[in-house]
Amino acid sequence: MAVRIRPRAAALAGLLMAVAPFTMGTAQAGPVADAARADRAAGLPLGSKDLPETRSTRKLADGVTLTTIVRGRVAPGDHWTVDVAIPAGELPPSPDPDAPSSVLGSKAAATAVAARLTAAGYRPEVVEERNPAYRDLPAGSQGFTVRLGRYRDQAAASAAARKLKRLGFKGVGMFTGGERTQTSGPWVLHELVIDPHRFAGRIEESHGDGQTGRRTTSRLAAEGGALAAVNGGYFVMDPAAGVPGQPIGAVVEHGRLLHEATDGRIAAILRDGGRRIEFAELSTAIRLRTPDGDHAVAGLNRSPGLIPNCGQAGDRPTAAPLMDVTCTKPDETVVLTPEYGSAPPAGPGAQAVLDPAGTVVSVGPRDGRPVPAGDTVVQSIGTEAAWLTGSLPVGGRLALETTVTDGRGRQVGFGPDDYVIAGGPKLLTRGAQDIRPVADGLVHPGDPSYFYGWGIRRNPRTAIGTDRAGRIILLQADGREPGYSQGLSLDEEARVLHALGATEAMNLDGGGSSAMYAAGTGLVGRPSDPAGERAVGNALLVLPPAAAPH
Repeated sequence: MAVRIRPRAAALAGLLMAVAPFTMGTAQAGPVADAARADRAAGLPLGSKDLPETRSTRKLADGVTLTTIVRGRVAPGDHWTVDVAIPAGELPPSPDPDAPSSVLGSKAAATAVAARLTAAGYRPEVVEERNPAYRDLPAGSQGFTVRLGRYRDQAAASAAARKLKRLGFKGVGMFTGGERTQTSGPWVLHELVIDPHRFAGRIEESHGDGQTGRRTTSRLAAEGGALAAVNGGYFVMDPAAGVPGQPIGAVVEHGRLLHEATDGRIAAILRDGGRRIEFAELSTAIRLRTPDGDHAVAGLNRSPGLIPNCGQAGDRPTAAPLMDVTCTKPDETVVLTPEYGSAPPAGPGAQAVLDPAGTVVSVGPRDGRPVPAGDTVVQSIGTEAAWLTGSLPVGGRLALETTVTDGRGRQVGFGPDDYVIAGGPKLLTRGAQDIRPVADGLVHPGDPSYFYGWGIRRNPRTAIGTDRAGRIILLQADGREPGYSQGLSLDEEARVLHALGATEAMNLDGGGSSAMYAAGTGLVGRPSDPAGERAVGNALLVLPPAAAPH
């Protein structure tokens, strides 16, 4: 048996460092930090230095520009292929349509799968997948994939994968241009730049009518009267993890904490109506002040016992952040504020309903019945339910207190014009790449395929950053559309933002959620979901001066 084993280089000088000249489209001076103008003039660090690049910029308002960048060309060597699961068999089901669909394994496991395929008449290739160096993950091998064939399009690759299933293998069609290797593109990116020294409007996080429920970025922008918008942070998609649309990570609106942090994960703090952006790794502490003393609260505006992305003390199986994993906690109390936006979730345990003054008006089971607008609901499960029924009598008065701290343990305060939107990972700090996939929960113990698909391969991306002059950069990269746009790996995203002048930057939700809106145009770019623009949990809105705060 002859099985070809091919290493894939993690860092290609042409991919990471080369820059290219570009030609301008419609003429508007791009508002960029002066120190970054030379980098901009050199083009984006994507592909070889001789690739074509065009930029078209238009003014949306004084101090707000939208630039579309098209770079590269279809690479003759890019093609559709089939990756075979290791070990063979059905992949674990995932409710997340952006979950990685290929599986990595050890060299021995991949070679064994390849041997079975060779015996069945195929000519497999075993490929080593490597990662670049990150802040907390050294460059090295992620594992090995088993690859079959070259196909003219996705349909042909999918047909070949279906044929494999009859032999007991699980295959999935993959496009090689999505790998973190040399390619000539193409790439299509959209960049909003907001200069707070010239723009008199605001940048706000918006979730629509409630902290639950899903709406497209375009709908949130249109209903809010926005000049422009991008999709926001991570949110619940699977009903088994909570109410769909429920945000994941810290959310602050008008200075009020509306969702607890995924402790230690990065978030963007929008100060003074979004005119000044700070980035911090936030943690939260929440308490109910009762007649008998303070009582710890585990979460805000989420289902009790379910903690998407984990990140809290007592979470099972881990108290560390773990992306796209829902941890559980059998005994906890959560508070649903009037902004929750749905009927309280039903289930075992107990709940108390508080009127707008904080007076307990009822205590009973978690029956899922709607409560009057303006009321707050305290829900407890497990041993906490006994505390609630024994300590919160009807007529008692309660007060909710919250504390937010940063990565150094310093308390973070908020004013009435401050907002917070969570994301991750951090991309840039003081102009240097600052990606920490392990700390951010992107590296799953025992499952190397997750980070390979999520962070190393190219995907649609959305990010927020700032430059040295305090200008805000909102970047959206189309992806997963061969022949139109490849998307970006995490390290490519950081390098692109740096080339555009950013010194601080954070990744937002991406994949099928990645979207940008501009007034007068509507949706900018092409979302990757087959059904079109995905409904999301929240968005970042760029609001004109006349728009009232939301």
